[in-house]
Amino acid sequence: MTLRATIVLFSAVLVLPAASRIDDPKSFVTAVYQHYIADSKEHPYAPPDDIYTARLKKLFQADKKKAKGEVGCLDFDFWVNGQDWTITNLTVTSADQGQDQKTVIAKFVNLGEPEEIHFDFRRNGNAWLLDDVQSVMANRWSLSEIMKCVY
Repeated sequence: MTLRATIVLFSAVLVLPAASRIDDPKSFVTAVYQHYIADSKEHPYAPPDDIYTARLKKLFQADKKKAKGEVGCLDFDFWVNGQDWTITNLTVTSADQGQDQKTVIAKFVNLGEPEEIHFDFRRNGNAWLLDDVQSVMANRWSLSEIMKCVY
């Protein structure tokens, strides 16, 4: 391999984005909501795509394929349980559900409406991945069930 080819190959490796790693689900969820609180509607925060378990990632990929560039099964932002947001009164707690499972509970007010969203995390090696999300208030839903919609 020539020196030039080695340099090009090495520089390409350097620009690859690092994989997201969630060491503490509660801190991760808190940080996501802090982005929503701080960011404007013109430049909304989008959490990385590599935070999901294989099961949930597969549902997102299948939905994207079936939607063919249109809005798919999920037509709202599950982090805020809506399309718009003004988040206040945020509290985030965490509960162990076993050695390799944690549930993070985010309670907040969005546009004057109280919300409670549960995030189920599973340990994958030394990191945590998001396995499902549920809204437990009046408009109850589960992300994994929404993503199974039939076109």
